[in-house]
Amino acid sequence: MWTRAIALLKNANGSQIIFAHSMIEKTLTFIAAELNNFLGARYPSNEALSIVSGLINPDGSTPPGIDNRIVFSLVNIEREPAVAGAGVVPRSDGGYALQQAPLHLNLYVLLTASFADYTQALQLLSMALGYFQSRTYFDAQSSPAFPRELDRLQLELVSLSIHEMNNLFSLLGSKYQPSALYKVRMLTIQENWMTASIPAVSATDTRIASRNG
Repeated sequence: MWTRAIALLKNANGSQIIFAHSMIEKTLTFIAAELNNFLGARYPSNEALSIVSGLINPDGSTPPGIDNRIVFSLVNIEREPAVAGAGVVPRSDGGYALQQAPLHLNLYVLLTASFADYTQALQLLSMALGYFQSRTYFDAQSSPAFPRELDRLQLELVSLSIHEMNNLFSLLGSKYQPSALYKVRMLTIQENWMTASIPAVSATDTRIASRNG
């Protein structure tokens, strides 16, 4: 469940394009920055108190800079069933193009309180939970720094059993630390890839054939 990820699509010409990484990165970076602003107002610090990072590097080492911070880690990507199918959009030459429906993604993001001081970890995690309880969604109207490419982000706390949490940390290759899992919905990705071309109608033949008589 936790290892599925979306990386590549093929456009109409068959070339492979990495499409989603920048939108996902912007989403996590934005949410982490919003939490950092909230925490920084209560715990003044010269360094960020929340960052985007994995908990373990591929070689098994600990990433630098995650100590004494709330760490945002992407653990899964889920496709939200599309609310609409492919649509027809106009082209500049007067014709039309068939375009696939936007890809709606839900991101599962783990918030881990990576602090040597256990009580401080609990304090900061509790504050993060409280913040996202009061800020269940983000958009351009509520957040001036909201990425212009996004429409709206909604956060939902996901309840995991002890067994599920243990499996998750085992999969990540990390020891358990105070943490919470959030579902961030919906990240919409719309690439302007044309899947079919519909030519413009130049004229309409209205002639009526004469009847032989």
